[in-house]
Amino acid sequence: MQGKEDTTSSVVKSGEHATLTISIEGPYFPLAKFRKALDSFIDLLTEVDKETSEKGDLTIEWAISSIRTGSIHITAVANPVDEEVHRSRPSQVIKTVTQGLDQLQEAPVIPVGFSEAALNYTKTFGDIINPNDFAEIRFGSNGWNKNIAPRLAGNIDEITKTTQKFYGSIEGILVSISVAGKQTLGIRSSIEGKTIRCYFKDDLFEVAKDALGRRVYVFGLIRQRLHGPKINIQVDELRILPSQNEMPTVSEILAKLRHG
Repeated sequence: MQGKEDTTSSVVKSGEHATLTISIEGPYFPLAKFRKALDSFIDLLTEVDKETSEKGDLTIEWAISSIRTGSIHITAVANPVDEEVHRSRPSQVIKTVTQGLDQLQEAPVIPVGFSEAALNYTKTFGDIINPNDFAEIRFGSNGWNKNIAPRLAGNIDEITKTTQKFYGSIEGILVSISVAGKQTLGIRSSIEGKTIRCYFKDDLFEVAKDALGRRVYVFGLIRQRLHGPKINIQVDELRILPSQNEMPTVSEILAKLRHG
């Protein structure tokens, strides 16, 4: 098993279905461990889709196209939620996942499109490898394949253990509000190129509700990876900003200054 070729080209061929297969081989398959692997597989695909989509929403519906017996082989096929709007998303998301797996296996570097949650889901595959049961875990997609090594989990630990906290602000579009568990906002930052999770207090709920879908400014305690992206922010202040089409043009600003 371990002698199988492990290529690293992350190209999804055009004209083919965008698919990703997880293969698990070993002498014994504990059900609880298999469920953990399957949940992490599905959650990783969903999280990368959400993290890399323009508005932080889901653009792909995942379907299981085949399950082979003996050793475990499960293939997920990516279908765009809206064929016209999201036609290119399946290949984009699969490529992001495969390139991310390549990078994380080689070094403790955060791949593009991988949130903290995506890193945690990916870490599962390195954690559960064991010669007594799940002896080999392999991913494959249209000519690309990767055998997972235990060092994957170690590299992700190296990434996630070092963070810094500081007070600062972010601007972006408020794309989501959740009151399940801890109250959170999702703000899509054009600078960060991702949706940032923002924890907020009860007294900001009405402002947040009015701000949904609009440009906002938030200030608070930011948690960030050392030399990496922002993870989340504990919001102290939330303000609604003018939309882009409400912003004055350069000529209007200059005219105002001249007649100041």
